[in-house]
Amino acid sequence: MQSAFHEHGNKPLRSPGTEGIWTFVFIDMIIFLLIFFTFMMERMRQLDVYVTSQTKLNEFFGLSNTLILLTSSWLVVEAIQSVRKLNVKKAGLYLNGALLFGMAFSVNKIIEYSSKLSVGITPATNAFFSFYYFITIVHFLHVIVGMLIILYFRFKVKSALTSKTYLPGLENIGLFWHYVDILWIFIFPLLYLVGRQ
Repeated sequence: MQSAFHEHGNKPLRSPGTEGIWTFVFIDMIIFLLIFFTFMMERMRQLDVYVTSQTKLNEFFGLSNTLILLTSSWLVVEAIQSVRKLNVKKAGLYLNGALLFGMAFSVNKIIEYSSKLSVGITPATNAFFSFYYFITIVHFLHVIVGMLIILYFRFKVKSALTSKTYLPGLENIGLFWHYVDILWIFIFPLLYLVGRQ
C-alpha cells in the first residue's frame, strides 16, 4: 500500500498537523461546548424570549455561510494535496479560492450584523442576542485569524518546494480551518434552527 506521504519514503504514516494545533483545537472546543451548554440552559429558563428572538434571525444567512465555509474547507484540502504533489501553482489557486470564500463569509456576517443593528437589535436587547453576538463574533474572530494565516501561506507557497516546515504548517492551518467550519455547523442550528417556530 502506497503511503499518503510517499515523499517521505519508508517513514510511518502520521496524522496531519502538529501536536500544538491538536491541543489548541481540543481546548478551544471544550470552551465552545461550555458556551453552548450555558446557552441551552439559559434557553430553557427563558424559552419564550429565545424562540421569539430566534425568528428575527434570517436562516438563509446561516445556511449560505455554512455552504461558504464548507467550500472554503474543501479548497484548503485541495491546496494541501497540491503541495504534497509539489504543485505550488495549483496550491496557490486553491488558497486564493479559500480566501475568497472566507471573505464572502465575512461580508455576509457584516451585512447580517448591520441589518440587526439598524433596527436596534444589539447585544443588550435580551439574553438570546447577547449569546448570538458573543458566539458569532468569537467565531468570526476565528475566521479572521484563519484567513490571515492562509494569506501568509499563500504568499509563501513557493517555499513548499524547498522548506520542510511549509507542509506541516499548512496542515496546521487546514486543521484549524476545518475546526472553524465544524464550529459553524454547530452554531448554525443552535442559533438559527433549534426550536424555531
